[in-house]
Amino acid sequence: MKVLAVVKGRSVLEVEQLLERDPSIDCIGENRWPDCDANFKHFQDLERHFIGPLQKNKVRKVVPICEVIQSVDSWELLQRIDMVAAEFGKVMKFCLQVNVAEDSAKSGIEADEVDAFVRKYVEANLQNVKMVGLMTIGSRTGQKEYFTKMRGIFDSVNAILPIEILSMGMSDDYQLAEECGATMVRLGRKLFQ
Repeated sequence: MKVLAVVKGRSVLEVEQLLERDPSIDCIGENRWPDCDANFKHFQDLERHFIGPLQKNKVRKVVPICEVIQSVDSWELLQRIDMVAAEFGKVMKFCLQVNVAEDSAKSGIEADEVDAFVRKYVEANLQNVKMVGLMTIGSRTGQKEYFTKMRGIFDSVNAILPIEILSMGMSDDYQLAEECGATMVRLGRKLFQ
């Protein structure tokens, strides 16, 4: 299981100190533009993941400075990322964000829409985006149920298209996420204690 170090609100110095303490960390994540700008530009030797809601008008800012956008939650956003990535001559990796808890306060497509989205993506043959995984943000209750459901969705998607990342679990619930089959957890507070 891979650990994504969430560096939101952390200075370049704090991130450097974390990397000294734990040199096994090879990817970082941020959830907002322009907060990600300094860390993403400084730590170009790490894999950089954008993990927060991404507005279409911020895509041009985010695409050149990261390798993975984990928060794709609509077909329109994916098309915009594809267009901007083409302008920068890169293939942008992405995860489809799934609102598995059906929480109106969280972003993501609904669980029952995932297969149709993936099939549409495969048929569209977009040249400048590559789906590499799924991401979800848990709920305050029913975590095991939701994480287990996400693992099932991940397995279902893999029957259509091979993907490697199942990004779920944060500082409070990462151990449960790992038990339920997460391949990546997003840790912030836990790493910087």
